[in-house]
Amino acid sequence: MKKTFTAKEISRIAIFTAITAVLAQIVVPLPFTPMPISFGLLAVYITGILLKPKHAVFVQICYLLIGAVGVPVFGNFRGGVGALFGPTGGYLMMYPIMAWIVSFVLNSRQSRQLESKQNKKWLFAKAGISISIAHLLLYLGGTTWLCITTGSSFAAALALAVYPFIPLDILKIVFCVVAVIPLRFRMLSNNMLLLDDMPRKVS
Repeated sequence: MKKTFTAKEISRIAIFTAITAVLAQIVVPLPFTPMPISFGLLAVYITGILLKPKHAVFVQICYLLIGAVGVPVFGNFRGGVGALFGPTGGYLMMYPIMAWIVSFVLNSRQSRQLESKQNKKWLFAKAGISISIAHLLLYLGGTTWLCITTGSSFAAALALAVYPFIPLDILKIVFCVVAVIPLRFRMLSNNMLLLDDMPRKVS
């Protein structure tokens, strides 16, 4: 059983960690809530779609650890333990779980068989469902942490940190399904994905 990463795997993990850090800096403030829109979530889903589960999780753990030690990789160039464990840190801490869910579903035996048979319609559906489930867990975990750290009610936290973001979050999910899943197909057909025993007859 392989217990270490190859040089190619390490480089892939480093690249996706960097992608997460870069996309996290695309922040759009909203006038009606102190919480901005962050595009870091796109990186989480891209990681889950294009990497196998343990790599997807490791990317997001590396991202959180780098930020925790003070490197300004979180939104608005923030870093440090305070940013990770602050009121909005619960959303960040859900990143590894979210990436794992998406990657696990898309790399299940059934999904691989669908890819080998070029049954893309069902794969698009599975991608949308897995990302939606991951996003619901983000809402649950992040909002719970927000309540714990601020003492606000769950309803108030939802109004502040969830409801304003639902429309754009839906657009993010749609983008990942219609744009990133086809990229996965293309990379798979060109033997560019580091997925164990992955069928490659995809066009």
